[in-house]
Amino acid sequence: MVSVLKEKAFIRLLFSKTSFTVFTVLGIGLLYIVFMSVIDHKWFPFPYIILGLAFFKTIVISTMTLKQLTKMVNICHSFEDLLWIFGLLIMVSLLSFSTDYTCLYQFDNQSFEGIPAYSDTYVYNLFHFFYFSVITFSTIGYGDIIPTSDVSRFIVLLETFLSFFIIVFALANIKKIHINK
Repeated sequence: MVSVLKEKAFIRLLFSKTSFTVFTVLGIGLLYIVFMSVIDHKWFPFPYIILGLAFFKTIVISTMTLKQLTKMVNICHSFEDLLWIFGLLIMVSLLSFSTDYTCLYQFDNQSFEGIPAYSDTYVYNLFHFFYFSVITFSTIGYGDIIPTSDVSRFIVLLETFLSFFIIVFALANIKKIHINK
């Protein structure tokens, strides 16, 4: 019973420490949807806005969240707690870049190759780019979806940088688990 209460308290603490980053990522994702429906894309430099927001999100994820997660790792009492921490961080990163890729593709379908021609809805493209984000994050890189514009390549570089950063951070902090016996 006590371990269940500790686990719930840990999860609440985890979400409170990472809520700024999660809401920033979700807010920027919603901002993309507003941009897609309101702005005249031929006139506005939309790809550079996506690039700037992707860069901002990468900085937020790598600094603010990792500072908070370092504090969380120090009070971690099990490997399961550590998995919660890094699982949340990885999911936020994957979803963040998926929305970046989807909005960039919705604006300019020449920015990526390999997306089926029949995928014309935002949700269907989000599925494809979530797959692409997972493949990019894991550094497998099948080559079925290919960034072709400079902006899309730079955003892929940001995700690759962040994935290496998260993996190094995870490996560096595994030894810091304090197991209570």
